[in-house]
Order: sequence, then structure tokens, then C-alpha cells
Amino acid sequence: MPDSMVPPHSVFLKWTRKMTVETIAAQFATAGTIGKVQAHGGGHINDSYRLLNSANNQPDYLLQRVNHNVFKDVPLLMQNTVLVCDHVATKISELYPDEVDRRSLTIIPTTDGLSFFKDPEGNFWRVLRFIDPHLVFDSTTDPDIAYQGALTFGAFTSMLNDLPAEKVGTVIPDFHNMKWRLTQLKESIRKDAAGRLKMVKEEIEYVESRAKMMLTIHELGESGKIPLRVTHNDTKISNVLFDTDRKGLCVIDLDTIQPGYVTSDFGDGIRTLTNTGEEDDENLDRVSMDLELFEAFASGFLDSTREILLDAEKDALLYAGLLFPYMQAVRFLIDYLDGDTYYKIKHPEHNLVRTLAQLKLTKDGEEKMDKLKAIITKLS
Repeated sequence: MPDSMVPPHSVFLKWTRKMTVETIAAQFATAGTIGKVQAHGGGHINDSYRLLNSANNQPDYLLQRVNHNVFKDVPLLMQNTVLVCDHVATKISELYPDEVDRRSLTIIPTTDGLSFFKDPEGNFWRVLRFIDPHLVFDSTTDPDIAYQGALTFGAFTSMLNDLPAEKVGTVIPDFHNMKWRLTQLKESIRKDAAGRLKMVKEEIEYVESRAKMMLTIHELGESGKIPLRVTHNDTKISNVLFDTDRKGLCVIDLDTIQPGYVTSDFGDGIRTLTNTGEEDDENLDRVSMDLELFEAFASGFLDSTREILLDAEKDALLYAGLLFPYMQAVRFLIDYLDGDTYYKIKHPEHNLVRTLAQLKLTKDGEEKMDKLKAIITKLS
């Protein structure tokens, strides 16, 4: 092809069938010179690569493929992400003017000024400034780490307090809608697609007996007693970056940002942090809600949000601590009844094992409810 007929680089790429990670990285307006590319992290949803900068005094970057099979509207997801990142960066600049790049995520645009790049195969990619150095904890039994993680999540909530929820789109409809989950369960019971209903009669009876209490937060929201906020919706401890002195630095993984109730961010943190066993622990004697970690998380979260939460929201935190293991149990139970169509399983009874473990965590929280309430009351 004569040189005069060769299309511009960005156009020519659309003609290619497959692009390398390095070629995709070149579509973004990064500073310096990208040298090596390394696979990064062990995320289950998105593929991530660290782009190592060979130029002095220039940052590394994080290239990610956003899984469009999980997130059906990636442009909306990225619109939310940019809006929230910009909002948080403005707040951080007022508090820590010299640390904006370390305490907030920075989305790097493409050379065309977009927040993402779509390759010829239909995959969506984004680039963020890499925050270095940092620590990540996949789990913890250390109350100090639990406190710092919750403090960071709470600060994130507080910084978004003046961002109207209606400005953010919904990326996963009904994600934490307990009423809808129970409707799903009724339909799965009716169909009994995998012929397993007879195996879980006792579990279904327990779930149904607790439904009214577990709809408390839904009803508070429906009645307007607790407000919709911009919420993270995936507040496991590994979604906080820590600095090298083990202090919370920055909230990451903003893909599930959407309108929700503050109870989602509190409750999901409690569910994932305080369980003394595994999410799919076959030995239910190991599963319980650790009161010390509960208090550490509640203390950190409320230390960051006490001034902005309504009294009704603070009161609802108690129910959130029980709701989220219950909701996860219902989701596992639905999948078990449906024949394991959603969650990946390691053996035929895996979803049942998961259900039993999450119900045990819920029951343990119920048994400790007076103590949990006393902690919330003391800290509020």
C-alpha cells in the first residue's frame, strides 16, 4: 500500500483483528515512555496490567480490561467513574494538596480524549495512574487494619455527600435490593429447576422467617427515611490501598459505584471482614461474627461519617450487619436451586455449602444483636 493510502495509526488499528496489550496501551495519553508490561493483581473480573515507565520522574500506569460480560454498560460505568474520581480529587486537593495523586484515582484519557478505548474485538480498556508504593490486604484479623479500611471507606462516603445520587447511573440494577432477591427466591422455589428443593426446606424456612426484619432497610429507603447516596457497593478490605505505614490511603475498584444506601457500604464491609471462617467454609463451627473486628470497622466508618449521616442511617447500620450475609445466602440459595447457573462452583454442593456458611454468619449476628446494637449506640 502506498504511503499516501496508509490510514492514520488510530484508524488502521480498527482494521486489525487482534491487538497486543502494548498496542492498546499506546492508545492512551500517558506521560514518559512505557517499557515493560506486567500482569498485575489477581482480580476475578477485570484483567489488569502494570505499565512500567522507563522515563525518570514519570509514573507507572495500570491498564485494565473492563469485563463487559459482567458490566453490560461500560460507557455508563466509566462516566460514573470519571465523575466520582473528579469529585473526590477536588475534595482531596483541599485536604491534602500535595497528595492528590496518591489519595484519589486518576483516569488517563485516550489520545482522542475518551475515558476508555474499545478494541476491534469489542473489549473495553482503561488506564489509571498507578499509586506506588502501596499495600493491599486481602483479609485481616488486625483491628487496626479493619479500622483504617473502614475509616477510608467512610471518608469516601463523606467526600461524596454533596454529589447528588441522581447524577450517577445504575450499572447493576437491583444489586442490593433485598425485596427483589426474595422475589427471585420465590420464583426459584416455584420452578425447582435442578430438583433440589427437598434438600433445602429447612434453609428456606429460616430465610422466610427472617424476611420481614431483613426488609427493614428496603422499607426505610422506600419511605424516604434514609436517603439515596452515591455508594461504592463492594467494600471488602482489598478495595482499600494502604500506605507503607499501614494507614488507609485510597478507595479503589469503582466499577460498582451507583445510587444506593449507606447501609450497603457498611453491611458489605461487615460481611466480608468479620467472618472468622471462609465464605464457603464447610466447618460451620469456624464461622462467626468477630465482635472486635465489628467494633473496629464500625468505629472507623462512623469516625469518617458521623457528621454527615442521619440518625435513621446510623440506626440502620445494625440491620445492615445482618442483612448482607443473609442477602448473600439468599443469592447462593437461588443459584443452588437454579442448578448453579451464576456462580462458579468447585463441586456440585458448593452453592449449598456457601449458603449454609452465610446463614451461620447471619444467625451468629442475630445471637449477638444486643452486643452489636450496644457497639453502634456507643459509637454513634
